[in-house]
Amino acid sequence: MGNKVGELRPSQLITTFGPGSIVDLPDYSVIIGGIDKWDSIDVSKAKTIEEPRIRKKLRIQQIKSIPFSRDKEFGTIPAYRFPEYHVCPSCRKLGRRNGRDFFEEEGVLYCKNPDNPNGACPKVKTHPVRFITACKKGHIDDFPWLFYVHKGEKFDSKKCKLYLEDKGETGSLKDLVVSCKTCNEERSINEALVSTKLLGRCSGNRPWLRDRDPKGCEEEKELLLRGASNIYFSSLESSIVIPAQADDSLDEFVKSKVEMGDDELVSNRTVFDTVYKRNPDVYRVGLDKVWNIVQKLKNGTEQEVDLKKPEYNALLTQPHNYEDIDFEVEKEEVPQRYKSIVSNLIKVKRLKEVMVLRGFTRIHPSPDLTTRLSRKSENESDASNDQVDLAPLSANDKLSWLPGVETYGEGIFLTINEDKLKLWEDKYASYEKSMEAAHKKIYKERDMPEDAIPAFEGLRYVLLHTLSHALIRELTLHSGYSSSALKERIYSDAENEMAGILIYTSTVDSEGSLGGLVELSKRDQFESILARALAAAKYCSGDPQCAEHDVEKLVDVNGAACHSCMLIAETSCEKSNRYLDRSLLVETVSNYGREFFES
Repeated sequence: MGNKVGELRPSQLITTFGPGSIVDLPDYSVIIGGIDKWDSIDVSKAKTIEEPRIRKKLRIQQIKSIPFSRDKEFGTIPAYRFPEYHVCPSCRKLGRRNGRDFFEEEGVLYCKNPDNPNGACPKVKTHPVRFITACKKGHIDDFPWLFYVHKGEKFDSKKCKLYLEDKGETGSLKDLVVSCKTCNEERSINEALVSTKLLGRCSGNRPWLRDRDPKGCEEEKELLLRGASNIYFSSLESSIVIPAQADDSLDEFVKSKVEMGDDELVSNRTVFDTVYKRNPDVYRVGLDKVWNIVQKLKNGTEQEVDLKKPEYNALLTQPHNYEDIDFEVEKEEVPQRYKSIVSNLIKVKRLKEVMVLRGFTRIHPSPDLTTRLSRKSENESDASNDQVDLAPLSANDKLSWLPGVETYGEGIFLTINEDKLKLWEDKYASYEKSMEAAHKKIYKERDMPEDAIPAFEGLRYVLLHTLSHALIRELTLHSGYSSSALKERIYSDAENEMAGILIYTSTVDSEGSLGGLVELSKRDQFESILARALAAAKYCSGDPQCAEHDVEKLVDVNGAACHSCMLIAETSCEKSNRYLDRSLLVETVSNYGREFFES
């Protein structure tokens, strides 16, 4: 533990400000340290989150809660000063904490520039520079001020005196000029924005891990603002915790009892016997029998863990009312008006969601990154994988745990009539192909190879996703929750006959629920909510322009959808407000005739 410099909520360390992200503090900014830098004692003391399905999918042994300290003077998560370069607001001197440029007192950098033409600075507090560099592989570094201003020519870093001056003529980057008073060189920051080649190749710097990438990096640096939103995109794996399902398969029993991710345990029979002879369930079945099954599972090709199918089945199987697990559902009668369309309406009185941070990206988000990675085999090493690699949370590739957080809440679950949905999908198969082409186009525009593009999830998904957004916008008017407090989970799979929507809210509070959503899932009230949502989707203040966004004009794989009608807070949407089209939901002013809900 070290001296505390700031505070973050546990959920923020999983989503917005995880390892590798930049946090602005009053006097400087820091980058959150990798999880291998976290104090091992603090991590061991932190609560272990039990969710075997995510552990199995991510091949880890533990999910640990964010460690915290009750001592207000000490912090538990390491953070390092970044960027190192600061600028004096008075004389505009540019430098680092080295005693020659600026000096430090109680963690704050001050300037006493004796070379200031207007007289020495009277101990002025400096602030971090606005500009940094990063690459698509997640590396991040200070702006190369010395290299940039000298245009690649030789210089003596010990003698050079840098200044970042603002001409103040237009307010653009052209007014910001970095100069070296020693060498009489200067250069506008705008040039780096126009051509990233001027910044040189990436150095592979990983300040959150306190090292450089041992593999090196051939990517070009890009100029970014220190507070830009594209510096950090967390990649999360989440699941709804459900009761363990009864299964007669001995393979499933072994998977639930044996840590298959522990290489030594499943490879060394002596270690295996030592550990599991004390486990009465395993010992009762027989160590030899269990060991043989372990070897079969280890050497065989395991299917990818499907998180959503078991959840879908659990939500439809009732009654569930478990005292030892936060999961309770109750079936509600479907309103007569929508019985031919809505197959099931379920009150989700209690639920627990587990979110695990698996890595992050910079520069560009990748909404289907998890899908792509889950299909990648361990031995796959083609060049296309470079397009989707996550920046690591740890320098240790074999770390056995990842940080996570538990949230509690309530929700509404509904399913769409499968027979009616299949007929509708077959009828508009041509439009589905057009949307699939648009889906591929946005990835190709980002230079992603054909074999790395994730599969289009189908017209079924777009319909369910659009209906979810329409309901969320209406529910916020009646539930007492803000739109950013509600979340969605879409269950769409034609092969497994899944067509469901879970709209829920969850917080880290153990109570986690106000009852507002469950109350609205009652038959009469839900009928009114759905009717209002569909009526509101017919018209948009952006019509007719919004409704005319057909397949030829798709933006971010959206048809008739904009901020005025369908888009919600991106923290609530599982696809970053992509794959939406209200013309699939109801008849719009353009009247394409492809709506699922007929008037």
